[in-house]
Amino acid sequence: MRQKSSGVGFGLPARFLVPDCDCHMSPPAPWLGEFLDKGGWSSATLFAGRPFHFHYESMVMKLLVLVDFPSMLAALPIGSLISPLMSAVHAGSFIGSYVGALIELVTASCQWLAVGFAVDRRLESRPWGTSVLRPVNKYFFAVVTIVLVLTVVAVPLINKRSQERGFQHGAISFH
Repeated sequence: MRQKSSGVGFGLPARFLVPDCDCHMSPPAPWLGEFLDKGGWSSATLFAGRPFHFHYESMVMKLLVLVDFPSMLAALPIGSLISPLMSAVHAGSFIGSYVGALIELVTASCQWLAVGFAVDRRLESRPWGTSVLRPVNKYFFAVVTIVLVLTVVAVPLINKRSQERGFQHGAISFH
């Protein structure tokens, strides 16, 4: 028996293709990574090379962090296993923040893939659910293609905006 693919299951992780985070964050800050590597202390952390402080982030970013929290917990053991390797190759905090973001991307994609498949199975079990799933599955590739094209166009624009805005969180402390 052939297992059918799930548009909902594969569609939810596609939300990571939409660069909703970068437009709300400061630009990359290699200086913060160097500062932390030299023993400095900050109330912010680095996430994908950018300063991140939950308190000062936008509501969109806070919501994204909260819904991805289960995947963050799943990423902890993976990060703990990779940490000695990062130290051995002398990757600093700035590069390490990109590795952490990649781990988060993979675990969050798995989380939303599982949620999507659960939603898909739940809808399949309902008489009205198949009428909802039919158009989702029919137009899935078209929607993903549109999201990919929009991402390719939007990322450079958002990065330019992020660079123009500069560091946004003046109240973050550095010691």
